Amino acid sequence: MQTLTRSLLALAAAFALTVFTSTASAAAKKGPVDKPVTGKITAIDKDAKTVTVADRVIAIDDTTIISNSGKPAKFEDLKTGMDATVSVFLLGEKLTATNFKTGTVAANTAALPKKKK
Repeated sequence: MQTLTRSLLALAAAFALTVFTSTASAAAKKGPVDKPVTGKITAIDKDAKTVTVADRVIAIDDTTIISNSGKPAKFEDLKTGMDATVSVFLLGEKLTATNFKTGTVAANTAALPKKKK
């Protein structure tokens, strides 16, 4: 009976370790970044489909929603010097955009006062 109890405890501990380790690994690979990235677009790499905003290289994929002054836009519409506010998350090692706003909407979003904690 004692052997059965030890075996069950060992099995439960191994299962818990596996679940918590898997969850931590997934969070490290793909997790939201709290603050949106705001600033001017300083570089665009059309081949790699990345945009640099505030010294951060951000990948654009097929699911990224791009808008210019509140109207739908495309990756090809982005230009260096534009104001941008970008909602991002980590996908593996890449910072990937979910929502990319440019134009007056981006400039107004960047100017909003910061929330106090």
